[in-house]
Amino acid sequence: MNEVETKDVGTTDLSAYMMRVIEELRRDRKPPAVHIYACTLRSFIRFSCSGEEECSMLMEEVFTPGRLKEYEQWMLFRKLTQNTISTYMRTLRTVYNRWMPPGTAEHNPRLFDDVYTGVVSQTKRALTARQMEQLLAADLSGLSPQQQAVLAYFLLMFLLRGMPFIDLAHLRKRDMQDGRITYSRHKTDKPITVRIPREALALIAKYADRHSASPYLFPILDAGIRDGWLSYRNYQDALRHFNRKLEQVMSRLLPGVRVSSYTARHKGFPFLLKFNSLQNISA
Repeated sequence: MNEVETKDVGTTDLSAYMMRVIEELRRDRKPPAVHIYACTLRSFIRFSCSGEEECSMLMEEVFTPGRLKEYEQWMLFRKLTQNTISTYMRTLRTVYNRWMPPGTAEHNPRLFDDVYTGVVSQTKRALTARQMEQLLAADLSGLSPQQQAVLAYFLLMFLLRGMPFIDLAHLRKRDMQDGRITYSRHKTDKPITVRIPREALALIAKYADRHSASPYLFPILDAGIRDGWLSYRNYQDALRHFNRKLEQVMSRLLPGVRVSSYTARHKGFPFLLKFNSLQNISA
């Protein structure tokens, strides 16, 4: 990315500059980075342009302590989370460092000192044993087939040693052999082997993808999508759908309890293995 690693001569528009970086990230097949840069740019455009179709965002005017502080206050007023604010600010800092590399005469190493760029620890509250028992024994007749499937995926994530949703969604049929699931963590590429508990077998038997053309174990992702960026968007849509449906399920089965895909990352549920069946779900 040599063309954007040094400061351009004269004034430079933030939008044009970031779009160049985004296109390079697309070519490098880095969908998550594309998503973050695009979201940051859209946010800053909304802040800077106030609804105007076109407006100038000169880098020299954007990257000042005062302007960055105004942007932070704007995001706080709109009740964005601290981690979202930090993500956008850290993205802008990366852009600034590409445009004005550290060590050059004009680089300001303390430019972002007065805005938030940290990370707030997200306390992922686990469900209690009693709450899990309630889910297992719940009457599911009031849930739609989609909601029942989402609950099944949620329980499978617990049963398969806290498997992340992204890994569950990308499981292949070939990953399941001889009573075990062997796969590579999507985030780290670390190989993982999980013995399939008896309780999980019933869920897999009911909710596995029946289409022979699909390589996926579960019908969560579109098997016809091959493009890297479209695959990333497909997963993000699936994750939003999962969390939205899970919220609906919990509002019925555990009113007042907030749960998301992250909750199932907790692995402290050995008591689940005491159950011989999940009749309410697998029947």
